[in-house]
Order: sequence, then C-alpha cells, then structure tokens
Amino acid sequence: MKNFNAQYGKHSRLELLKHFILEHGTYIELKKGEQFSVQGKMNRRGAYIENGLLRYIHVDERGNIHIVGYTFSNEFAGSLCTFINPDRPSLVTIEAVCDSKIYYLPYSTAEEFFTTNAETMQIKCTLVEQSYLLMYHRLLDVYCKTTEELYLDLLNRCPDIQEHITLKEVASFLQVTPETISRIRHKLNKCIRCKLEK
Repeated sequence: MKNFNAQYGKHSRLELLKHFILEHGTYIELKKGEQFSVQGKMNRRGAYIENGLLRYIHVDERGNIHIVGYTFSNEFAGSLCTFINPDRPSLVTIEAVCDSKIYYLPYSTAEEFFTTNAETMQIKCTLVEQSYLLMYHRLLDVYCKTTEELYLDLLNRCPDIQEHITLKEVASFLQVTPETISRIRHKLNKCIRCKLEK
C-alpha cells in the first residue's frame, strides 16, 4: 500500500517515535473489519502501521456513516482529539480495511517518552503539527478542487486503493454520491481508451 498522506509522517523527528513504538509497542494483527478504536468510547492508545490500511468512520446524530480518513502502511494511527485529551471519548471508529499489522502504545507510555527531554518533547509537537497540516490541506482541497480533481489526487496517492475500498466508500470520503464517482470513472476510462486508440 503506497503512502496516502503524502507529507505526513516523513519528518525526520517522527523516525524516533516510530523506532520507540516498534521497540516498546505491542504487536497485533487486525483482521479485516476489526476495530482499533470505537466512536464514543475511550481510546487511550495510538499505533504505527507496519503494513495495512485503516479507515476512520464517524456516525452523525442521524445515524449516517461518513468515511473521514485513512491511514496507510508506515503511518501513525490514532484519534488526535483523544491524543491531546486522553479523557475525551473518541470521535471516530478506526477499523482495518484489510488485514493489517500494527504496533500500538498506550498514550500514557507515549507521554512518558515525550517528557524524556527537549528533543522528545519536540517530537510530540511535530506529530501534532503534521496532523494539523494534513487536516488543513484536506480542508483546502475540499473547498478548492473539483470532485474529479479530488478523485484523481486519491488515485495518484494510492493507485491500488480501489482494490480495498468500494465505490460507495470513495463517494463517502469525497462527500459525493456513488453516481458521481461512477460518472467520473466512466469519463476517465473513456479518455484512456481514446488515448490508446490514437
């Protein structure tokens, strides 16, 4: 699985956090559909994904299900709001889209690591900064790009994502109807065929 969150996780300081989690974290294998975190319940742990794909789901007050994010191999997973305030219930459910291998740590262990010295405290700041940048860029994309551009960005970042998620799920993530995604796919396939025929 290729890296989806292009800039996120590549900061050199985060390599130290990765190594700490790999050394001190608990290794588990999540099966497809298995949950790492549940919306409305306490989740006091974060993870590093060695291999796999996790989706972030939020159910609104009307019971509508929204796909709000993904975390891929070699990225960190967790709920930012509970990372900042561990006594707050998770706003999302995090579950495995496919069989995934992860290492997880209780946030309390991560906090002990962060308070070791000035360098490790900077790692926490970097993690929060990178999470913020990721969300800010996503917000700008939603406001400034067409649905087709957002879909192409998704494919460029993760060419194999369609092997793991349905058209309906792509539509939920991009906040459009499945019919809209279907029309975009049809248009793109038509363009590809035209190029091949030339």
